[in-house]
Amino acid sequence: MRTQSQYLEEINRLLADYLKEIENSDLKPLSAQVYQVQSKNFVRWINGEFTPGEVKKSKRQAQERAGGN
Repeated sequence: MRTQSQYLEEINRLLADYLKEIENSDLKPLSAQVYQVQSKNFVRWINGEFTPGEVKKSKRQAQERAGGN
């Protein structure tokens, strides 16, 4: 997916605000990290820079090649 730049600019501004809110929250570090990573991945997805499951798929393929499958 690719989003128009005018919208992406506003989304990035809102993401920065959201990340600050997470940072200032009382969330435990691991929980905060999950919130941050997932929201960043969403913004990357709408900008055409991320595909869900992509890392998992490439790791699995590398393991299959290493194992000779």
